[in-house]
Amino acid sequence: MLPVRGILLVAAWLLWGCCAGCGSSSGSDHERYIPAPVTASATIRAALEAWQRGEPIGEVRGSQPKTYFVDSFRREGQSLEHFEILGEVAGLTQRTYLVKLSFANPKAEEKVRFAVLGIDPLWVYRHEDLELLAHWEHKMPEPSAPTKPTEGQP
Repeated sequence: MLPVRGILLVAAWLLWGCCAGCGSSSGSDHERYIPAPVTASATIRAALEAWQRGEPIGEVRGSQPKTYFVDSFRREGQSLEHFEILGEVAGLTQRTYLVKLSFANPKAEEKVRFAVLGIDPLWVYRHEDLELLAHWEHKMPEPSAPTKPTEGQP
């Protein structure tokens, strides 16, 4: 007997297989949700500029079309000083870009991949978050330090 996860995977593949033939003949149906390269890079730029301004993750204010930024790997208190979009790279989606990020508080530099999905709304995902989503996982919160019991408590 298949475990529940196996049954769900089989059902998902069957559903996908049934729907794959229902789309237009000009390509697969999912291609409708891949933004053009110019749109994708402009969307990443808008999301990173919002980060530079100190805006929180989530909806990018004033963006058209509406844009959401997903990055659970941001360090609290660390600010983005500068970024440089280095170009499109291979990733989990057709629109993944490598970006060089320069931080303050503490000072650091790193190269991160961001993926852009959708048409309206658009979603900018840090590549690691997208990988977790693809595997039905999420970033676990840091465990809190155990507290010492006060005298007289067990």
